[in-house]
Amino acid sequence: MNRPEQPPVDSTPAAGIISAFHFDAEGKARSLQSGEMTAALNSPYGFVWVHLSRADIRCRNWVEFHAPLAEVVREILLSDEDHQRVEVYGREIVGVIPELHLEFDNPTEELTRLRFALADRLLVTMRRIPLRSVENVRRAIAAGTLYTTPIELLDAIIDHFADVIGKLAERIGNDLDAVEERIAHGPRGNESLLIARARSQSVRVHRQLSQMRGLFHRLELRVIGPLPELAAPVQSLAQKIDDFDHSVAGIHDRARLLQEELAGRMAELTNRRLLTLSILTAGILPPTLVTGFFGMNTKDLPFLDTPGGTWYALALAAGAATLTYFAIQRMRAL
Repeated sequence: MNRPEQPPVDSTPAAGIISAFHFDAEGKARSLQSGEMTAALNSPYGFVWVHLSRADIRCRNWVEFHAPLAEVVREILLSDEDHQRVEVYGREIVGVIPELHLEFDNPTEELTRLRFALADRLLVTMRRIPLRSVENVRRAIAAGTLYTTPIELLDAIIDHFADVIGKLAERIGNDLDAVEERIAHGPRGNESLLIARARSQSVRVHRQLSQMRGLFHRLELRVIGPLPELAAPVQSLAQKIDDFDHSVAGIHDRARLLQEELAGRMAELTNRRLLTLSILTAGILPPTLVTGFFGMNTKDLPFLDTPGGTWYALALAAGAATLTYFAIQRMRAL
């Protein structure tokens, strides 16, 4: 990235920052006001969390000209690539991970991206639209929750994301429970749509979690050398993501099996209806043939001059229908 020699005039450290906290050695957070950022970053105690908007040019300027991070880390934070990644550069970790959108304080299931950079005493997070997990962590901080290290704070953000995914998986599982109950008592017509929606949601989340799981498992090995103190927290994060990914994968498999069971039930129901229709058709065909024969209005028709001939013809049609019915039943029994 080519950086200009002089930064724009509005790129002062605190300009455009959504929120910033300085955590002391005990993990207690203090919100940073305008003009306090430089002193907090230079403090030998605790660490700083800075949360930024990627849509604000002042935040991008702060990252580019003032964030105490390696240049390659700043480039990843400011890049427009949205594919998931977690990289280690020296003693700094930078990544792009999935998150859930928060729209006007209303939770949604729309997946977006959270960018983060983690250093010894600094955590920088960036987003384009409001995020649920970040907002939950900010509320936890306001309630007095303590965070003693940047990796612990990042773990909390990912943990809140995992909790939301867990609730989503639980809701999808409850929907599948209802569908399974309805299938057991006879399909009503819209079960296929409900199962397809559950499969779509579980596939979308599973794809994101599986990629995220792979990234953090690889990160376990990459931090052992430069950042051995992060090996245990990163391993815990990877295991946590594993658990939720397995849960979502199980829901996807269950939805697939339910879809197959529903398809089998519908095929069985269709076959029964076709069999009923076939029996009715076969039973009606002989009497129709008899009545058609006697309705030809040709000379020398049987029973034409016989008293009660109509009843004889009716008995013949009924007999043909009965004989056909028993013949079909015998064929089914073979």
